Amino acid sequence: MPELSTDLITGILSLLFTVLILSYAIGDNPAFRLAVHTFIGVAAGYVTAIVLLQVIANKMILPLYSAISSGESPLRLSLAIIPVVLGVILLAKSSQSTEWLGRPVVAFLVGIGAAAAVAGAMIGTIYPQAMGSINIWDQGLLAGIFILLGTVATLAYFQFTLLGKKAPTGKRGWLIGAIALVGQAFIAITLGTLFAGVFSAALTALVDRIQSIVLFIENLLF
Repeated sequence: MPELSTDLITGILSLLFTVLILSYAIGDNPAFRLAVHTFIGVAAGYVTAIVLLQVIANKMILPLYSAISSGESPLRLSLAIIPVVLGVILLAKSSQSTEWLGRPVVAFLVGIGAAAAVAGAMIGTIYPQAMGSINIWDQGLLAGIFILLGTVATLAYFQFTLLGKKAPTGKRGWLIGAIALVGQAFIAITLGTLFAGVFSAALTALVDRIQSIVLFIENLLF
């Protein structure tokens, strides 16, 4: 019985919030804003709980407590203390009079984030695409020529050259302009394909949501 009661409550809440979200189809209204605020509050609470458990407790407090209680070497103890010290210093950003204390920590975090983003882009995006462009001829002559043309034309679309020493704006030459026009067509096709994929995924999710609602109502009635 408790499982049935839990399923019933979950189904009712799911039906209610689905209707509240779909009410946006008739325009912005208090029902839709209530659903959005609820989702934001739940997400904020979930993120806070994850940060407290996975970061503060598991990555800061427990390693420090373990290092102190087990009598670790000064080096390991200092490595456990550093995150705690940086976290405490970062709290200084909450006050206008002491926010300057947290600037080095913020700069450190931004630098690490930028380095991770650049490395991720290089390894996960640029390098695979470059290798894919190098190996395009393995897919056949026609496909290789088409992919090479699309790559070169798309890159040419983002190329600008200043003609003349006192040119007020950047202008393309006629050759680069023609290639850039082909690149613009490739970009438009790509964006259209991505939009169609997103729309198809959203439509699939909508159909699945409506089907689940119909099945829930059917189970309640019959």
